[in-house]
Amino acid sequence: MPHRRAFLRTVGGLLAAGLYRPARASDATTMCLAYTSFAVRMLQGRDILKTTAAALPADALLDLCERFRAGGVQMDLSQLESHDPKLLSRIRDRVEKAGLWLELSVPSKYLETPEAYEAMAAIAGALGVDRIRVALLYGRRYETFRSRDEWVTFDRAWQDRLTRLKPTIERFPIRVGIENHKDFTAAELASLLTRLDSDRIGACVDFGNNVALLEDPLDTIRTLAPWAVTTHVKDMAVRPSAHGFELSEVPLGEGLVPLADAIRILRDARPDVRFCLEMITRDPLPVPYRSDTYWICLDRPADGRLERFERDVLGRAWSRPLPRITHLPPEAQVAAEDENVRRSVAYAKDTLGL
Repeated sequence: MPHRRAFLRTVGGLLAAGLYRPARASDATTMCLAYTSFAVRMLQGRDILKTTAAALPADALLDLCERFRAGGVQMDLSQLESHDPKLLSRIRDRVEKAGLWLELSVPSKYLETPEAYEAMAAIAGALGVDRIRVALLYGRRYETFRSRDEWVTFDRAWQDRLTRLKPTIERFPIRVGIENHKDFTAAELASLLTRLDSDRIGACVDFGNNVALLEDPLDTIRTLAPWAVTTHVKDMAVRPSAHGFELSEVPLGEGLVPLADAIRILRDARPDVRFCLEMITRDPLPVPYRSDTYWICLDRPADGRLERFERDVLGRAWSRPLPRITHLPPEAQVAAEDENVRRSVAYAKDTLGL
């Protein structure tokens, strides 16, 4: 994304002049769009004390997915205004008439007890959903936990919950994709899924999150591919900082993720995997791996992995500043979000064949 003046002369200027156009029919993609691809709209539409996706209701999200000619939608459960059967039936009818497919993103609390899972499964069934995405941690491992014991307690609690919940999960025709959400390393998540040994419990493979845990994206994808249920397709850019590096989602094809290789690896491992774009338009995230606090809950690599990461990933850092949006006026932030999604959809269709 250009600097502010250039940006306002381009996308922002087009928006102000009424010349910005949504994607054309020829720009259609088979990917779904994750609700987080519209994080700017969610933040602008919510009470500042609330952090759910409910600020972008289901119908508004579906409008955007149709506008950008997506193949499907990954919707958060909170975007449904209610769980009334009539509403669920209407949303399902709209999705089917638009020729979309639907996935649900659900809070981790629905995986804590059989009763909670059954309630969620009833909603998913009414919507015609056969796979869900869940993040077990909504923060970042290196920012959330103040001691290694806290992380170990969290890890063991989820191992126990999912082991107990496995019989309930396997009663329903729904596949659960646990996202690598800057919490578990790829190896740790693969180990958990191996222990669970269920064809109903797999991974939502995020292409970029584990860069924050100092993993090469293709290493993450290779490790989790055998369990792939769904995905968060994204491209990432990095730039060194005093305490480590900054990390940003950028439009597909503009970052360091070898996207064509990632798609091939996942399809080879799981031919039925679904691809879902998550293009979050926001300021860069700091990854302070040069500080001691970063390593409280992570083991310092001792086999050359850190050096390889610095060479192979940080060695492809942007020389220019990473995109930032918080200094832009609200309408320009929305225009930036639209442009990032539009460019990603075009790249997915024209270059990746998605």
